[in-house]
Amino acid sequence: MVLDSLTILFALAPLSLMVGVALYLVWQRERAEQGLLLWAYSLMLRAPAFLLLSARDTVPNFLSIALANALLLFGVGLGIKATRALGRRSTSALIVVAPALIWGVMCLIPGIYENDQRRLVAVTLLQALCSAWIAFEFTRCVVGNRKVCLALAGLIGTMALVQIVRLGLAVLSPEPVVLGTGNVPLAATIYVQLIAVFLGGLFSVGMFLEAQLKDLRRLADEDSLTGALNREAFQTRAELALERAQREGEEAILLAIDLDRFKALNDELGHGEGDRVLALFGAKLRDLLPEGALFGRQGGDEFAVLLTGDAVRRVAGLASSICGLLGRRNREPDARGIATITASVGLARAEPDEPLSALLGRADAALYAAKRDGRDQVSIAAAAAAREPARSADRLQLLAVTS
Repeated sequence: MVLDSLTILFALAPLSLMVGVALYLVWQRERAEQGLLLWAYSLMLRAPAFLLLSARDTVPNFLSIALANALLLFGVGLGIKATRALGRRSTSALIVVAPALIWGVMCLIPGIYENDQRRLVAVTLLQALCSAWIAFEFTRCVVGNRKVCLALAGLIGTMALVQIVRLGLAVLSPEPVVLGTGNVPLAATIYVQLIAVFLGGLFSVGMFLEAQLKDLRRLADEDSLTGALNREAFQTRAELALERAQREGEEAILLAIDLDRFKALNDELGHGEGDRVLALFGAKLRDLLPEGALFGRQGGDEFAVLLTGDAVRRVAGLASSICGLLGRRNREPDARGIATITASVGLARAEPDEPLSALLGRADAALYAAKRDGRDQVSIAAAAAAREPARSADRLQLLAVTS
């Protein structure tokens, strides 16, 4: 059995609807990505358009030609807005309705609307231009996996090429090209469109599910107050980064950071003010860190930063900046009895094959030395061979000094 173009258009209707509903259900889980919702509406709107197009010679031409193509092109306009939203770009309402409005103007021109061949050329040209625009916008998409975005761009771009082929068939054919039986080349171009809608739906659902899983992983690994990695996530990622740096012969430096007199601030002003200071410190430090640095909250007001590779070059200025990140207005207590919040930093350079636990221990010992020597300063850890063995005693003293 050879499928004709009307049968393929009929099959496109439920397929477009199902893909749209699937995208809508994915959006329902988070309700955060406007581009996903717009794509769902775009595909669902095209479903009745395909159904009306497939009913040619069964329903009045106003429905199967004028209204069907208007709905289809309005759905395409929504697709442009959706794809631009995925690239974090705004789109005016005029762009959304422009394809349908242009088609409406064409319907008022008898020489186009009443001529099957010219009408097919006009609507196919509009579709091809819009498809090419959507393909281009997918190359600038910032949601989900970059490879999936490019695959979607290629898929929609292929559909634009197929529409151009359909345009060429309509222009070059010696006989009028109309929807229906007996026109295998035209049916083939519509069949490719059916495959593109199906594959595009699979790619789109996969892309957004992956983006949501990525957000869930980020929320699971991130400290909600400071934006730093939580203790477990930092340990896991830092171990991998340290092993990679040692394997490739790169330098690695760990900074152990502790806010000075933070307990006094909590006791005097309450935990709400303490949380505000922690959030501010986390935000400022994230902005300060070089690309590739790992930033984790070890607990309370204790943080750690691991620098590897090229990021190590900035360690001297970075460590000094961290001490005064929240400002150094004075060294004396203010009117409420709380001194300006500063930070102390312990710096340890990783040695060959040194595990993360040992590196953390040396950085903590250096941090204790910075606290002991007056706070608000950077202390550099001794080499592993020269370090005193009483790590647990150092840790207990550090906790005492911190308060």
